[in-house]
Amino acid sequence: IEVSDTGPGVPAKAREHLFEAFQTSGRPGGSGLGLAIAAELIRAHGGQIHLVEGTIGATFRLSIPDRPVELLSIRSERARA
Repeated sequence: IEVSDTGPGVPAKAREHLFEAFQTSGRPGGSGLGLAIAAELIRAHGGQIHLVEGTIGATFRLSIPDRPVELLSIRSERARA
């Protein structure tokens, strides 16, 4: 799945910590949790999310496997990291 907008894109400085909690683009009213929560949910389902380079605005590519994922094994892997 790809999700795009036609806005100004993601500033280079914001790309370093894009999926970390409380990192905002500096826009008033933002909490900096949206992409962090989305990334956590996608990873919990065995998927990935990343910013696609070279597009107009911002484009995010999400991939989620079409198979069941054993959540306990994913939690164990995260605990070891």
